[in-house]
Amino acid sequence: MKKITLCSGDKCCPEAFIEEENITIRDDDGNEVKLTKEQVKILWENLG
Repeated sequence: MKKITLCSGDKCCPEAFIEEENITIRDDDGNEVKLTKEQVKILWENLG
């Protein structure tokens, strides 16, 4: 498993956990969003 901290300053530092085909993003309050790599690809393509 790979863990990435997505920090934008002193607070609000969600963490992304990457395992094979799944990505889980956990916010500071412990809430989680689970995405597949395909869903992340769709999200990335539609940013901006």
